[in-house]
Amino acid sequence: MNQLKIKEIQCKSALSECGFSENSFCINPYVGCGHACQYCYARFMKRFVGHNEPWGCFVDVKINIADVLEKQIKSPKYKNKLIYIGTVTDPYQPLERKYKLTRKILEVLVKYQNPIQILTKSSLILRDIDLLRKFENIEVNFTIKTLDEQWRKLVEPYSSSIKERLGAAKKLSGEGIKVAAMMGPYWPFFTDAGKLFKEFKKAGISYLFTESFNMTGGNWSGVDKVLKKHYPELLPKMREIMLNKNNFNKFYSEAEKKVRYLSKKYKLPISIWFKK
Repeated sequence: MNQLKIKEIQCKSALSECGFSENSFCINPYVGCGHACQYCYARFMKRFVGHNEPWGCFVDVKINIADVLEKQIKSPKYKNKLIYIGTVTDPYQPLERKYKLTRKILEVLVKYQNPIQILTKSSLILRDIDLLRKFENIEVNFTIKTLDEQWRKLVEPYSSSIKERLGAAKKLSGEGIKVAAMMGPYWPFFTDAGKLFKEFKKAGISYLFTESFNMTGGNWSGVDKVLKKHYPELLPKMREIMLNKNNFNKFYSEAEKKVRYLSKKYKLPISIWFKK
């Protein structure tokens, strides 16, 4: 495990407005994330939380979040509103084993039956299957964008393995819980969409999202270092695609054609967010 700076904090609010969809809200039980993903778009949060440590090396634990949520959720403002759990942190990151904040949050939310979407890279979510079964409208979205376990270990070092995530997806879908997959960022060289669609279908995943690599906020630098150290032969090719706008656009235009074809072949609906 990487050397984490862990700080227990008190939060004033549990629910925030969410830009993922109109008139929705989000809950993030932690600030920062111990999964230490090299490409994480949420690193922009460092501007607001006063941390100088690299992304993945600090986590603030909102130890009172369930109590705050219990009071806040009673407002008519939140009645029947969609709530996302884990938009800028993983609610099932390793520290969740100890703190169980996400479980406590679910224990509050199940009494109100808001529509819920949980975003995660962790099979730890299976711990809470007893609670998930009690929701009338809940969806779990696993990020799975490669079957290359070596690459996963390098760019998502402390997340669950791909096999564990697919296994968790299959278990949840078998329990009647709706499961989606985020096949993003869609990688050159490491995302084999054909094989992924096949695994998604076997796991009972009901629909997909995919997105291009987000180049803002220093997200590329960590990936560049990984490639330089472990895949030097791919580094110039990857740079040629990712750092050249025309090549970037061409790559994702071709990828879009491929995933639309696979979506029809496997009867798996997909939402495509390729920025070109």
